[in-house]
Amino acid sequence: MPEMLRLDGKVALVTGAGAGLGLSHARQLARRGARVMLNDIVVDEHSKAEAAAVLLRDEGLDVSATTGSMGVEGEAIAAVDATVRHFGRIDILVNNAGNSIGGSIQDVTTQDMRNVLEVHLFGMFWAMRTALKHMRRQNYGRIINTASALGAFGAPSAIPYVTAKAGIIGLSRGASLDNRDRNIQINAICPVAYTDMAKGYMDDNPQIDIARLDVSSVSPAVVYLAHEDCAINGDVLTVAAGRVARIFTGTAPGFISDNLTPEEIADNLATIYDDKNYIVPASSVEQYNLQPS
Repeated sequence: MPEMLRLDGKVALVTGAGAGLGLSHARQLARRGARVMLNDIVVDEHSKAEAAAVLLRDEGLDVSATTGSMGVEGEAIAAVDATVRHFGRIDILVNNAGNSIGGSIQDVTTQDMRNVLEVHLFGMFWAMRTALKHMRRQNYGRIINTASALGAFGAPSAIPYVTAKAGIIGLSRGASLDNRDRNIQINAICPVAYTDMAKGYMDDNPQIDIARLDVSSVSPAVVYLAHEDCAINGDVLTVAAGRVARIFTGTAPGFISDNLTPEEIADNLATIYDDKNYIVPASSVEQYNLQPS
C-alpha cells in the first residue's frame, strides 16, 4: 500500500466550491490536511460557499468561505486576497468555477461569448495572476485548472464553452512554462462527472453510465496534482470513472519538400496525416526546431 499523500501545512483556494466538483475537491483536500478557502457566488441571497463551508466544518475540516464571482475581476482577485488574509499564504489554487451557454457560432451573441469567457478564462487568469505573486515569492505553488474534453476535441452547438475550455488549456500550458523555475506546477484536468451543468447533456444520452460518474471520482487527480511530490507540469489529464489519462498535442513527422506546392500537399495527404511516429513537443520552440533547415 503506497504512503498516503498528505497536504498538512498547505493552504488551498477552490473556486466554484459550493457544490459538485468544487465541493468534492475542497473536501478531499481538507481531508488530506490542507486548510481550504471555498469560493462561490450568491444564489437567491444565499452564499453557496458559506453553506458548503458549514457542511465541511461539521465534518471536522479546517475550511473558510469567501463569496464572489470569478467572472468579475475585482471579485476574483478578492478571493485570492481573502485566502492569504485568513490563512496567511496560498499554496494551491483549484480553478473550478464555471458556467455554460450553448449554441453554434451562427447563433451565439457577443454577450454570450463574453459571459462564458469571463467566468472560465478571464476568471482563471485573474486568480492565477494574483496567486502567482504569492507563489513566486515563496518559491512554491500548485495550480489545477478545470478544462474539458470539449475544449480539447471540440463539440457541436457549444461554441462559447468549447472556446473557453480550449483557452484554459493554452493558459495552463503557457503559465507553466513561465513559472517552472519557481517550483510552481500548473496543470489542467478534463473531468467527466454528473454535475448540475452536465445533467442535461448526460440525461439525453442514455449510453452514458451516470452511476459511474460521481464527482468524487475526479478529486483524487486534483489531490495528486496539488501535492508537493506531483511529478508533472504543464499537462492535461482526462479524469472519469476511475480512468486517468494524458491528453496531449503532438505532431506527425509530416511531408517535407524543398519547394512546397499546393499540388504536393494534395498528393501527400496520407504522409501528412501518418501519425505512427508522432512527436510531442515540449514547447513551441521545440516545434519550430522540428522544421527542416
